[in-house]
Amino acid sequence: DEMRACTFDGTKYIYLPDLLSAEQDIAARLGELATFPTESPKTLESDIRVLELTQGFEYAPLQREAIRLALSSRVMVLTGGPGTGKTMLQKALLGIYSRNHPSKEIVCCAPTGRAARRMEQSTGFPASTVHKALGLIAGEDGEYGDPETLDADLILVDEVSMLDIYLAGDLFDSVKPGSQLILIGDADQLPSVGPGAVLSEMI
Repeated sequence: DEMRACTFDGTKYIYLPDLLSAEQDIAARLGELATFPTESPKTLESDIRVLELTQGFEYAPLQREAIRLALSSRVMVLTGGPGTGKTMLQKALLGIYSRNHPSKEIVCCAPTGRAARRMEQSTGFPASTVHKALGLIAGEDGEYGDPETLDADLILVDEVSMLDIYLAGDLFDSVKPGSQLILIGDADQLPSVGPGAVLSEMI
């Protein structure tokens, strides 16, 4: 492929055409997903307080705000370094959402099997790889087929720093209108093997 130039904020960047197209598609798709209206759960404050009483500790103000924002947004990126409570907040988000919406579908996934198993153990909710959640199966040529639409009302993705540009594109394309998407990761942790610094660019 020929290289292609793209100017952003006055700086010229050189891209392979398919990578430029993928990045632009992801930006457009995220913007589209974020436009769907949503409203904060009416019992959110009491739900958080019940969790605190059950667990025997209070969330820090920033953690409480993260819970409020995540459950009131169509698309949300939750980030922080080690020890900031990302895993604890996953459990809180899933617990509150499932209690308020017992009939709605939740999908939890991560880029690797190891991360998915850790997610399942820490939250108590079933989790899979992103590939499995999207029904991505490699053919004889090693190329993946088209992703399936995620039949989910809430999609929680952990270790987003490991998502490359192509898998992220498949993921965002698979989110149905009106679903809530919560993306969790630390941009300073393991990067993707494939091209694209998706998490840090979204942040």
